[in-house]
Parts: sequence; C-alpha cells; structure tokens
Amino acid sequence: MADPQERDVPSLEDEIFAVAQSVQEEPEPAHPRLRLRSERALGIAERTRSLNGREVGAIAAGFGLFVFIDFVMMYAPLMMSRRPSLLPQFVTLLVLAFGLGGLLMWKVGGRWRSFGAGMMLAWVFLTLVSVGFLTGVSVTL
Repeated sequence: MADPQERDVPSLEDEIFAVAQSVQEEPEPAHPRLRLRSERALGIAERTRSLNGREVGAIAAGFGLFVFIDFVMMYAPLMMSRRPSLLPQFVTLLVLAFGLGGLLMWKVGGRWRSFGAGMMLAWVFLTLVSVGFLTGVSVTL
C-alpha cells in the first residue's frame, strides 16, 4: 500500500484538473475590434463609426445623383445598334465622379464631403456591377 508520506504528493489526475481549473478566460468585447496599426487607419475607422443619419443621407444623395447622370449619359450610346466610341462619356463621368467628388471632399468639406464620397462610390459600384459598360471603361463590342 501507499506510504503516508506519498499522500501529500498530488497524483497526475490532480495536476491535470488543477491546471484546467486555474485557466482564466478573457471576457469577450462588446463589439469586435479591428486591429489597425496606423494612425490614419484608426482615424478612418473612428469616422466610420461616428457616421450619423445626415452623412449617410448625403452619401446616398451623391450616389443617387451620379447613378441618374450616368444612366442619362449612357442610355443613347448603349442603345444604338452601331456603338460609337465611349471615350467622351468615360472622360466626362470620370471627371464628374472623381474631379467634382474629390473637390467636394478635400476642398469644400463639411456636409459636401459625404456627397462627393457618394459620387465616387457610385462610379466604382457601377463599374464593377456593369463590368464597365455603364461607365465607359469596357471596350466597345
């Protein structure tokens, strides 16, 4: 049988369960955090979290206005059986989205910043969704 001295020595089972009981779990944060390293990325993330209804409305208005202008400009060339070059429409839409949108974002500022961002987002969205047909990026067929 066992010596009385060995009773004080913990068994392997005691050591395993003792370690399992001493493990502490970290509490999960209320919302997931992005691990951003640069100050600029942190600033963009904070501005995105602090968007209010007026700014979202301005983004939607810029998006909607650009989509409307795009469909007006591209309807006729895309409905023709013999398509002319889309280079003038491409240049005009590019200047409108990134020229005017960039001007509104970086020089005018205020509530117009969101409007300009909406215009640029609309150009990117329409280019990706239509594979470039609605913004004149694609080669004419």
